[in-house]
Amino acid sequence: MRSRKTYQRGLIATAAAVAALAAPVPGASASPGQESIFQDDNLLVSGTDQQVEATMGTLRSLGVDRVRVSVFWRFVAPEANSPSRPSFGGRSAADPAAYGAGAWNRYDRIVGAARRYGVGVLFSITGPAPKWATGDKSEERGLVRPDAREFGSFVTAVGRRYSGSYADEQPQTPPKPGGLPFFRPSSQPAPSAPPRVLPRVSMFSIWNEPSQPGWLRPQAAGRRPASPHIYRGLLDAGWSGLQDSGHGGDTILIGELAPRGTRRLTSGPMTPLLFLRELYCVDRRLRPFRGGAARARGCPSGAAGRARFRSQHPALFDAPGFAHHPYALEVAPSSVDLIRDQVTIASLGRLTRTLDRLQRRYGSRRRMPVWLTEYGYQTNPPDPTIVGQRWSSQAAYINEADHIAYRNRRVRSVAQFLLVDDQPNRDVPRSNIRYWGSTFQSGLVTIAGRRKPSFRSYQRPVDASPKRVRRGRTVRVFGQLRPAANGSLVRASLQFRRTGSRRWRTLRRVSSRSARNYVRPRVRVRSSGGFRFVWREGSRRVATRSSAVRVVKRR
Repeated sequence: MRSRKTYQRGLIATAAAVAALAAPVPGASASPGQESIFQDDNLLVSGTDQQVEATMGTLRSLGVDRVRVSVFWRFVAPEANSPSRPSFGGRSAADPAAYGAGAWNRYDRIVGAARRYGVGVLFSITGPAPKWATGDKSEERGLVRPDAREFGSFVTAVGRRYSGSYADEQPQTPPKPGGLPFFRPSSQPAPSAPPRVLPRVSMFSIWNEPSQPGWLRPQAAGRRPASPHIYRGLLDAGWSGLQDSGHGGDTILIGELAPRGTRRLTSGPMTPLLFLRELYCVDRRLRPFRGGAARARGCPSGAAGRARFRSQHPALFDAPGFAHHPYALEVAPSSVDLIRDQVTIASLGRLTRTLDRLQRRYGSRRRMPVWLTEYGYQTNPPDPTIVGQRWSSQAAYINEADHIAYRNRRVRSVAQFLLVDDQPNRDVPRSNIRYWGSTFQSGLVTIAGRRKPSFRSYQRPVDASPKRVRRGRTVRVFGQLRPAANGSLVRASLQFRRTGSRRWRTLRRVSSRSARNYVRPRVRVRSSGGFRFVWREGSRRVATRSSAVRVVKRR
């Protein structure tokens, strides 16, 4: 989800009280190599040069592996507000040089800063489209039926520019980081001579949240879904553009779907599983559409066409991964959405099962990995709406979500959306619910620059699961030291404080060397209380927040 969218929506214990049982190694069904992806387009795409440097430095201190960056077609395209297609200076629209001096500067500086700080980049190439490349030239937002062919040319230009061999026409010396009140300088990369050749980007996704009317329209045409079939064309073109520009062996993600939608086909958002079925041209029972129902959707209507569907739409079957935004917003991550076509963090199995069945429908046995590329919780303050969580809840929920994702072997990444809260919508009075409700306050830092508790909890997650347990049963305590170098030896003390006590008791010392610096010991619990890790970071000892467990009686 994005800021521009309308959719929101203590332990005094003896050895008999708590006994440690198992070594801190990942379970067989876990996915211990997950990347940590972070997104804040306000700071990276729209910030100053100094803010981009400061943001990238902050993200590195948080332990971020990769930044997701929206490459907005309209931001780069020439004459974006004109209904008439520009000449591109007599060049092909697939040529990065055809886009004019400075058109790519905001993205050049991002990839340069990311390389200096050792952070990967995911380019999410998306609309809005320039007006001249839409199906409705009178619509100002550039969302109505974007031209797939023109989009393919743009994606090709992006791929060529960030292929790792393209010379920058306007190389600039890196600025000193600054301009952000929360930024705390540490060891920053020294400014260097500007590189002539732009860094390579090796991860892409194609279009953002096509199941949302804030990103693609129309969602429905009469009683039939429309956006999945528009997206199929954009996906085909974008896939070809990346193949043609030398990125065929890179990670190209499809989907980028929102977690929820309306039950009925309207102008509102579409549920992700309905969108998926329509994208693959099957009905609710996963039977291929036939006849007029198929033709109206741009789907094959006969057996011969269905046999060619897989080869004609390779992105649907060969993409290295499927991207999803599993927001839960107003509830804890463990809460399962009761609407079966919706997919939040607690119901990722719905998504993977559907993807697997769709593959099998067309003769493929692939089990496509899932990348979580957007996630977060909004807070109150400042957001007083139903989705505004207490600061302490946000800190706990993002750790719980990481733990849920870790336990799912199909998941390749976790995500945090926004470093700094969005500004409110000042086009409406403060008394209007849209003042806060139409932007996102899911940052780890407030607008005024104050770090929320979630800033620390993101750096050093902790989550005990299950939260309610019978006396004498065991829990897993999940921890991660994000800022440590990936694969390094990390050490911590696991501590427990019984409810009502002020003393922390060390239960054991744990160490681990894993791809993303996890520890996950199992312990037996006889008293309600909270767990935390005290990490050893060089000469420092840093404690995490407390993750509570409640002992319940047998029924």
